[in-house]
Amino acid sequence: MKRVFSALLCVCIAGTISAAEISERLASVLSAENASALVAKGQLQKSNYRGKGVIPCLAPSSPLAHEAALFWSGKESSFFVETLYLYKKKKETDAGAETERISAVLRSLSKLQGIEYYSTSRKKMRTLYEKSYTIDSVTAKNRIPDPINGSADGLTLFALQKDLTFGECVYRYSYRQTDDSVAFFSLNLDTLSYTVIKVVNPEKLHVSLVVQDLGDYLLVYALTRADFLAIPGLESKINASFTTRAEAVYQWFIKEYEKQ
Repeated sequence: MKRVFSALLCVCIAGTISAAEISERLASVLSAENASALVAKGQLQKSNYRGKGVIPCLAPSSPLAHEAALFWSGKESSFFVETLYLYKKKKETDAGAETERISAVLRSLSKLQGIEYYSTSRKKMRTLYEKSYTIDSVTAKNRIPDPINGSADGLTLFALQKDLTFGECVYRYSYRQTDDSVAFFSLNLDTLSYTVIKVVNPEKLHVSLVVQDLGDYLLVYALTRADFLAIPGLESKINASFTTRAEAVYQWFIKEYEKQ
């Protein structure tokens, strides 16, 4: 899938502006090296599991990406995966013209229900969220409509999500919005378990997704960080699960964005 995405991106770029031109534009928010590599490959990814002194380094130099980098406290997380995507729009607009549209998509948490991801352990596609919907409070957990109108800046939502790997959990989603960017920052409020084994304590899974509207492109930065127990025989499965889940959330966003 990644090879197909990269090939399509290169075709789109060739038909509009040169790789050098888009690289130059991206250099205002990325290092020259990352900008050039992103245009060539379509996406960049870095991950780390228990490597000492290794930290995320792909974040664009934008306010909301900076907030994503700060969305963790205490000691360094034992695991992280970050990915930077460059998505060519089907129809070019002015930079920031689709911020409200992007904002509505990122708040449509009920549409995460039923999305799939590729399970590396099972070697097949698998449903990620069996349930996903916005709730009125952490205690009552009554389902409410996704609040998609108006600005998302400063908004906090709670969602009940049940996935087939870690079970049912309440998550908190905090939103930020600027003239050209929208982001959510999500963390688990309940313990995550693999079968009957508790693996992730509350507030130890942080997921950030930042979307910047560049006009003809979307620059998307995704960062997942987690602390989980070192359990022999399960570590590689959990590591792979978090990586593929991050990709699934990005694909969900693009699918919903293209529907609008």
